[in-house]
Amino acid sequence: MKKLLLLFVFLVSLNTYSQQLFQNTEYWNTWVYQPKEGMVDAFEKAAAKKTKMFNSSRENAILTFKVVTGPNTGQYLRVMPWQSSKSYDLDRSKELKYWEENVGKYATSIGGAKRWARMKWGDMNSDANQAPSKYVQQTDYIVKPTKWNDFRRWLERIGKIYGERIPEHRRIIVSLVSGGNYNMSTTFIGFDSYARTVKEFDNTWEQEYNKRFGANAWDYDRDAFDESIEMIVGQQVQTLELVESMMPDLK
Repeated sequence: MKKLLLLFVFLVSLNTYSQQLFQNTEYWNTWVYQPKEGMVDAFEKAAAKKTKMFNSSRENAILTFKVVTGPNTGQYLRVMPWQSSKSYDLDRSKELKYWEENVGKYATSIGGAKRWARMKWGDMNSDANQAPSKYVQQTDYIVKPTKWNDFRRWLERIGKIYGERIPEHRRIIVSLVSGGNYNMSTTFIGFDSYARTVKEFDNTWEQEYNKRFGANAWDYDRDAFDESIEMIVGQQVQTLELVESMMPDLK
């Protein structure tokens, strides 16, 4: 009886801690769509109209990117950033009904809706008041459950140097909380131009890394990061382009 009581107290405490933790989390929602044959223009126009009707405030804004490399070329990634836990209590039935009746007929949903938690430690040159990047490099990782610290350490540390060396690049890191593999994390690196002026110190990243984080930290952290990723389909990269015609009229 005493053991059952202790177990009950532990579970209640864990649940309370989890609720408090997730109350302070920023969430991002994503959807992927593949337009049906011959319906690309119809999908873009219908989705753009829906976005302007329902998603033109910071609280419910949706950005749309088109995949331009890899096997998913031609798919559309729709991103709703800046959500909180209470966002999921809102009644969105009218919005969903409009999508089903006026947009959904032009495209197929790939994988359903996904919810992500933003890892603030991974932010790099990120400013919510900036216009969205024209191009985005998306990298999906499947992280080994026991290697999360190794995964984070490299990305967090290299991000500090990356952000200083290439200030025109921005980075967001999110981890999946619902809708797929719980061990998936994704980096989005945004930029507005492929061409850039190479600075003289661009070839000293390793030296700077070791100077800040200790001798041989570069090799140790990078190797540990590589080992933190699952070998089979552990890392996938694709490039996206912002679809400006589908931008919301942010108020």
